[in-house]
Amino acid sequence: MPSPLGHALAGVAVGVLAAGPRTLVRHLDPPAARRPVDTAVLAMLPFAALGALPDIDLLFGVHSMYTHSLGAVVVVLLVARVLTGGWRWAIAASLAYASHILLDWLGHDTTAPIGVMALWPLRPDFYQSDLHLFLPISRRYWVPGFLAHNLTAVAREVLCIGPLAFFAYWRLTRVAGKRM
Repeated sequence: MPSPLGHALAGVAVGVLAAGPRTLVRHLDPPAARRPVDTAVLAMLPFAALGALPDIDLLFGVHSMYTHSLGAVVVVLLVARVLTGGWRWAIAASLAYASHILLDWLGHDTTAPIGVMALWPLRPDFYQSDLHLFLPISRRYWVPGFLAHNLTAVAREVLCIGPLAFFAYWRLTRVAGKRM
């Protein structure tokens, strides 16, 4: 399954593009002193966090289960709606969160239970794509080749997801620059 960096990049790409760069910049209402780069980073941070958030379940020993599900996406949608007061923001937040589930589904899972419980609470089954687009991230630092494997996995994530995240960043900085 992808690394936190891959998940954060996907959260940024999906969240920023779903919310719309103009909407984000307008709601941030940057002061004239703030540079477009600062505005872009400020807009991207919540989506990066939401993209990585489902892995909080690693702390509780239930990885790839409830936080990696349709049920969790609906909870994020509703909480974001209450916090932001707008459906566009809520949908963007829930899509940034859901990007994590998609990436894990596309990844190569090597730890039981294999896959993600994507359709919970409708179904308790685990799902994994046969594509294995993303390599598993190893936490076994004592195994020879640990670092090389993880660097290869992260490089693949950056090559696959990085261009979309960069495009979202580029759009944000262009829109923020025009507002100044």
